Amino acid sequence: MATIGKDDVIYNFAVSLDGFIAREGGSFDWLNDFPADNEFDFDAFMASVTGIVMGRGTYDVVRRQSEWAYGDYPCLVATSHAPYDLPANTEAMSGTPAELIANLRDRGAKGRIWMFGGGDLARQFLDAGLLDTVEIGIIPIVLGSGITAFGGKQPDRWLDLVFAKPLANGAIHAQYRVRR
Repeated sequence: MATIGKDDVIYNFAVSLDGFIAREGGSFDWLNDFPADNEFDFDAFMASVTGIVMGRGTYDVVRRQSEWAYGDYPCLVATSHAPYDLPANTEAMSGTPAELIANLRDRGAKGRIWMFGGGDLARQFLDAGLLDTVEIGIIPIVLGSGITAFGGKQPDRWLDLVFAKPLANGAIHAQYRVRR
């Protein structure tokens, strides 16, 4: 069985049955009708995280929410156009995945880093060999179109299943280790 490391870069996200992490405009409003099941234990996941990196599109969508829930972590927005309203403990920069991780490590992220999204950023981390773990909540909805989990065409990539379990709310919680 694959093991999960304490220093992993982990892509944790919800995905529709047809493989979308958000609607075409970036909204994930469909998750409001399907809140995280306690069995998914998102609180335990957050307690295991020491830093967060996200793409600009993800940042813009999350920032529109009434509360910024990530102030306890060094947070980095991967973008070439820095937002003007960055919350405390959040920086923006353009760079390679290795440079983004180095920034977070320099700012105190000594353990697991959550690669929050989106799909294009996840693909860049895969291409760089810096994505270790993929953890997903597969939600029983078909969106028909939207933003893909790994951003467009790319080569085949194999992952090894760590676990998969059905949740009482009908979702599936699964975790995979990226093959090297």
